[in-house]
Amino acid sequence: MKRWLGPREFYARVLKISIPIVLQQLFLTTFGIVDTIMVGSLFRGVAGVGIASQFEQIILTVVFGINVGIGLYLAQFFGAEDEENMKRTFALGIMYCLGFTVLATLVVAFFRVPLIQIFNQDPAVVSQASNYLMIALFAYIPNAISFLFSIAYRNIQRTKVPLVISVFTMSMNVLLNYLLIFGIGPFPELGVQGAAIATVISTVVSLICHVTYARVSHQVFLPKLRHFLECIHPDFLHKVSRKMAPFIINELFFSIGGALYVIFINTLGSDAYEGYRIAETVVGIMFVFAFGVATSVGAMLGQELGRKRLETASRYADYFLFIGLIVALFLAALNFGLARPLVSLFQNNTPQVVENAIRVLWVFSLRLLLRVFVVLMFAAFRAGGQGRFVMFLDAGLMWLIGIPMAFLAASVLHIQDIALFFLIMQIEPAVRLVIGMRRYWKRTWIRNLTDEIRKGSSTTTPAS
Repeated sequence: MKRWLGPREFYARVLKISIPIVLQQLFLTTFGIVDTIMVGSLFRGVAGVGIASQFEQIILTVVFGINVGIGLYLAQFFGAEDEENMKRTFALGIMYCLGFTVLATLVVAFFRVPLIQIFNQDPAVVSQASNYLMIALFAYIPNAISFLFSIAYRNIQRTKVPLVISVFTMSMNVLLNYLLIFGIGPFPELGVQGAAIATVISTVVSLICHVTYARVSHQVFLPKLRHFLECIHPDFLHKVSRKMAPFIINELFFSIGGALYVIFINTLGSDAYEGYRIAETVVGIMFVFAFGVATSVGAMLGQELGRKRLETASRYADYFLFIGLIVALFLAALNFGLARPLVSLFQNNTPQVVENAIRVLWVFSLRLLLRVFVVLMFAAFRAGGQGRFVMFLDAGLMWLIGIPMAFLAASVLHIQDIALFFLIMQIEPAVRLVIGMRRYWKRTWIRNLTDEIRKGSSTTTPAS
């Protein structure tokens, strides 16, 4: 058991990093449930906002890929105590996030209705989604940069900062939702447009808070103007981007695949999709614990790899694997037992929607059991820069197994039961887990990535 159980100081570090992340995600998920309940009072509000959120999800998933690539270098440079390269890396992340989200915002702004109709043809759903999206798209840019700040804090193991900012801004979002959706007091009743306005305001405030705090506290990763010039030097840009590219490509294709799943689900009817959206919102509560542990994996393994303490990183990975087993079993059992009482919060929906949500949540218990291990493996592989393998394991298996199975279930077998549909889909994460564990035991992912950047540091700094 010594291989699987770490010393007390290890768990102290895990808790220090993961508890603020868990709390942050719990607040975000809880506020998301409150938002869904409020939007659910509007006819086809859940489906409309859910469809509109698909575009934000695709964009933020790609941004996540960018930030994962940035984060793995921030963690290793942090371990190597290389502040200059941390600043260059963060500057490059800002440029990537801005370039992508500006382009994405323009595409959604000009083609939002045709894009919505790809997912759903219901006129009521299209109308609600369009009204929401025409305003919410202005949140894409500040949301992406705020996300980058959060990733940076997590990888330097200062997770309390994004927690405080998220709680403040999400509380603002919920309050503004209530005031603007229903028209409380002097505020106009704006429906889904009110929810979109609340989203934009809260994301802009979040970015202002992040930038202000980082400047006042002189954060180690905050770049100066010269770092933006240095980060685009061909040598630095090529070396970092080469490791980032697989993560970005993976998240792009994974998000497109996720959008295809939504299209398949919508062929089962709006009641099926609304049930799925409720179940997905609720199960997010369970995933936050896995996400908190995964953040610890990335930060702690990245730091040890940056220090070239490879044996320590290997031991830590086994400790995390055992934690993953306990967390996965606990969350799966908890989700199964609490499915009905949690869904009962959404009483404004039809009985069929509620029943769909409960049955999908039961299936999601199996998904939790499989996904927790996969998330932890991904965090370990990303810390070691295994972008290509993660791309194959994540988006690759989705397109090779998941998408064909979804097409077969929805379009060939004409399965109308949303719970059965998702039960069939769990074959994909099971295959992913088996293949991933084989790579994990080989230990080829345990690598230091800073040397190749630092060797070229003389060419990346114009002043030198």
